[in-house]
Amino acid sequence: MKKRIRYYLFLTLITPICFELALRVLGYSAYQQLPYSIVSKPNMCIEASADFGFSLGEGTYNVSVNGAPTYTATHTDGKRITRDYSLSDSISSIFVMGCSFTYGMGVMDSVSFPYLLQSHFSDLNIQNFGVPGFGTTQSYLQLENELRNGNVPGLVIVNFCDFHHERNSLIPRFRNSLVMGYQRSNEEAISELTKSSFPYLENGEMKTVEFKEMYSNWAGRETFASVNYFQTMDDKRRTSKINIEQNSLDIFLRIRELCKEQNIELIVTGLTRNRVTKTFLAQLKRSNINVVDISLDLRKKKYNQLPYDTHPNTRAHDHFAKKLIPEIRNWINSQSLAN
Repeated sequence: MKKRIRYYLFLTLITPICFELALRVLGYSAYQQLPYSIVSKPNMCIEASADFGFSLGEGTYNVSVNGAPTYTATHTDGKRITRDYSLSDSISSIFVMGCSFTYGMGVMDSVSFPYLLQSHFSDLNIQNFGVPGFGTTQSYLQLENELRNGNVPGLVIVNFCDFHHERNSLIPRFRNSLVMGYQRSNEEAISELTKSSFPYLENGEMKTVEFKEMYSNWAGRETFASVNYFQTMDDKRRTSKINIEQNSLDIFLRIRELCKEQNIELIVTGLTRNRVTKTFLAQLKRSNINVVDISLDLRKKKYNQLPYDTHPNTRAHDHFAKKLIPEIRNWINSQSLAN
């Protein structure tokens, strides 16, 4: 009896050790978060939001991402500026909505493509609603909020990237990247974000989760390959039960209905050139949503900010603006004909 007990104890001890060694031999490792840093002065440029997860702090900031050269970002009324002059309240507005690609992370104010569009169309009020970390869920809530407050644009441009699918559904991988990334990026940022709640869509229902409840690593994940393996498998299992494409489609259909109710023209663009973006734009088109593919292969160095960051660079923003200029001009012409 004692011999059998010792045998079972031996198996209990040796099995996890052998499994850990086997995983290491196969190339698995303990969890490692890629280094990421944001330096923002005079204080953090991104603030917590109970409605959107993130919001933009008011004022002018000098920002560096991953040690890149510092850029200047100026925020007014919760949006990044698109001009350095005042406009009449009576002129038509265009909302340009999206994530950090729309916001212009890593580039100066005057280089972001919403700013370039404003420079080209000085008789329009082009507003940059892009915020780093946003998905289409936040764009929908932003639009809903603006309309509720009586701020009705003539045209809404929603910029889509393939990774917005995981943001719109807050799948485990994005939750992990968000929480672990900010924990290692900036102490001020993580302290601020503990006050925030993030929206997402689940089976047609809008839900929110507090940042502090969003994600946590299992004990030992950053030490043992086996723990990392099992949590990764569990994350994949949970993700497989989420229809991320349908959730994104549902959000865009909500945006379409908001625009239809207020007689607002809607354009959805694709910024990332890949199969996921192309397939989803085709799906939106079948849903009678006007889509325009202005995408680039942002893996190419000439369009990104590597070695610091993969966000679109000056050349990419110039490309996006040039592709959108004829679309806006067509909208202006259609308004003239209607009048």
